[in-house]
Amino acid sequence: RCGQLGFQNLELHGNDTHPMSVITTSVLLLLSLLFSCLAHITTSQNPSTLYTGCQGVDGDWVPECWSATYANINFGGDRTLYFTPYTSRRWGNALSPYWQARALALIAGQGFDAYGGFEHGWMQHLPRKRPPTTCPELDRFKLACQQCDSDSWMHAHRCHGAWLQIRPTIINDTHAAVQSWLQARNQQQPAFNPGDVVIQSRCSEDTLLSHEEFGPAGFSFYRSINVTATQAIYIVAEPGKQLPACAAIRAAKLNHLAVLYPNSEVQMVGGSLEEDFLRLMFAPVLYKDAQSSFGLWAGLANRGQVFSVPMLPLFTNNTTPDLGRDWHWVHAPVLYPSVAASAGITINNTEAIISWLQEH
Repeated sequence: RCGQLGFQNLELHGNDTHPMSVITTSVLLLLSLLFSCLAHITTSQNPSTLYTGCQGVDGDWVPECWSATYANINFGGDRTLYFTPYTSRRWGNALSPYWQARALALIAGQGFDAYGGFEHGWMQHLPRKRPPTTCPELDRFKLACQQCDSDSWMHAHRCHGAWLQIRPTIINDTHAAVQSWLQARNQQQPAFNPGDVVIQSRCSEDTLLSHEEFGPAGFSFYRSINVTATQAIYIVAEPGKQLPACAAIRAAKLNHLAVLYPNSEVQMVGGSLEEDFLRLMFAPVLYKDAQSSFGLWAGLANRGQVFSVPMLPLFTNNTTPDLGRDWHWVHAPVLYPSVAASAGITINNTEAIISWLQEH
């Protein structure tokens, strides 16, 4: 099965096109794949004993499912799912294949073995190996594989994949990884008062009216904020250079919330990826931005109350799956590009964008 290991994780950066550079990169990749194969060689087992105690499962059963674009899964004959992760500074896209693979392993009653892993930040502390702890759930496994094609692994919000079924694992393992990272750096987690609200504001040139799956939510999304319980409202936005329209939207949102909740302190915050992820993850009340995978994984790991607009009906008819009593789907309008086009709104008309958000 080593031949199934893919080349999806190879990324050439900059102007790295010199023939010798390509040859060197290819050699390093081949060596990496060779070491991966050697790492996956296991002591042979009697197939009839692999699923002892698991009714309805053949002893030689080996799961089959989509392999992920930009990552790779390989079900060995030793009741283990081997995983080659996708590493990227786009954390949401990197975490999606990881949690999908972890979930498939759990549902299929397999162990989990990640070749390599995340190298930086708190994600380097996520589990790389897990033994099989449950019997295969054949129907759930088949359904999970059917509901996510390979391209959706990096964009898990598109489909009802296996990740939907393991939220307690996502919560526990993410918190353990973050705490290990914080302790190693002698740092503390973000401090909030009970009832404090954190609002994710994902807006940039590559998303605002330019990406079919992104758009700012109408300000009615925030009407459910508890007036009496909320002392502070934090709008998490990427610092530094901003698209002028995004800066205007955030300023309008801040002013709208300050008027709507005069007894609460409303402020804009933003920092490094680590700081912003932890703000979303530890927020007592989180309003996750529309279809952001960065916000999705922070929200799924959040132990407070999470509010989100529904999933898009791209690969599923159920856009509000059950993620627990603390996850609330809010049917607020979102200014997706298709909605803006129907309303005759363009990215150059900032006033029209803000008016739409205020009216919806």
